[in-house]
Amino acid sequence: MANITSQTVYDTEKTKNKAIYEIKQVLKYRFLIQNLVSRDLKVRYKRSALGFIWVMLNPLLTMLITVYVFSQILKVNIVDFPTYALSGLLMFNLFAQGTVAAMSNLTGNGTILSRIYIPPSVFVFSSIGSALVNMFYALVPLVIITIGIDHIFPKVGWVLSVIPIAEMTVFAAGMGLIVSALMVYFRDTFEIYNVLVALLNMATPLFYPYSILSPQLKAIELYNPLYLLIDTFRSILLRGVLPGHREIFLDFVFSFGTFIIGWLIFTRMEKNFAYQF
Repeated sequence: MANITSQTVYDTEKTKNKAIYEIKQVLKYRFLIQNLVSRDLKVRYKRSALGFIWVMLNPLLTMLITVYVFSQILKVNIVDFPTYALSGLLMFNLFAQGTVAAMSNLTGNGTILSRIYIPPSVFVFSSIGSALVNMFYALVPLVIITIGIDHIFPKVGWVLSVIPIAEMTVFAAGMGLIVSALMVYFRDTFEIYNVLVALLNMATPLFYPYSILSPQLKAIELYNPLYLLIDTFRSILLRGVLPGHREIFLDFVFSFGTFIIGWLIFTRMEKNFAYQF
């Protein structure tokens, strides 16, 4: 009698809870996320003479140009402006670079996803991870400027800066899941989202003070997740303390709420990803 061997068949339709199942798969493939982050950073600076130094040099040069334009030409008067500007820029770049890269990486690896099983969210998380690593490198010139130019010396409260950074990472991951899933079905999402990011860059007080806004715009900014997270980071860096309880609560709600919504949307839409590439 011939031997009958069993074979495991992967079937997403039999999965009772796709959102929970995907979490288990991401944890199983965490090594792949680490490798993708490492590969992305190596490829990005492979033929660059300065290599990883550009991670620190790029935001520094951007900050110097910004400080000159806003302080000398536009006459914007902000105390400790170099630290104010660079801290806002780094936090915004963590969000913008991570979410934009998430869209490109997911669709760019569509051929792989259509041939073998890999949790699609791996490519989103690796993009956010690369943006986070870039920010940590860029914290070096931020600390140098904060101490050397604005003469703000390290405080014990600086250790709390990991909180807004972590929340911004979670918020960026949530938005990255949403926009990358949409881009699989609607390729125009990439161009539309880049315009939106540019709008958010101008609408969020990165290089100008919150105080110059009209009462109506001030009210809107109080519910702008990017501004709230950036303001929390600045409060810790400039004053060594967290902001008020209301802002701390909204930081948490916006970041983790966005991630949960993004996760549910992504895991619901991903079952047909392979047919869209």
